[in-house]
This record gives sequence, C-alpha cells and structure tokens, in this order.
Amino acid sequence: MYMVELNHNVVSFNSNTLIKGGHGVLVNVYVSKVGSGSDKVIFKNGTDTSGSAEFTIFTAAQGTYVGINRRFEDGIYAHCTGSAEITVVFK
Repeated sequence: MYMVELNHNVVSFNSNTLIKGGHGVLVNVYVSKVGSGSDKVIFKNGTDTSGSAEFTIFTAAQGTYVGINRRFEDGIYAHCTGSAEITVVFK
C-alpha cells in the first residue's frame, strides 16, 4: 500500500498549521517526531484555532493512524501543543 495515492496531498508540520482551506478529508496521520507529556494536535473544522474540534491525537509517542477518512466541511486546521513533528495525508 502506498502512503500517497492519486489526488492525495501530504504536509508535515510542528506548529499550528492550516492544512487545507474549504472542504477536505483527513486520510492518515503520522507522528514522526514525538513530543513530551501531554503534547497533542487537535484537528479542527475551520481555518484557525476558533474552529470546532473534531478529534485529538496525543503526540508523546510515535503513532501511525491510517484510514481515518474524516470529512471537514470548513477547512482542516491543526492546533498543536509542544514540538512534535506530524505528517498528514489529506484530499
């Protein structure tokens, strides 16, 4: 299985990031560099920190989360605490 298939995009980040404006689908999340303690990334439906929280991934351990396929209507925004490195696949 390939990490990126047709019409998929990839972005890596370690701070608050607008992943995609407008509607999109979050496909996979990879925690490639761990944070510490209660560090986390909160994925929000919107284009900034005021968007509604859809789900949270704690980043104090490496993780591979595939097949999420969560639809975001108003944009995909990642609100990060700590300095973990996250890679996401979206469309």
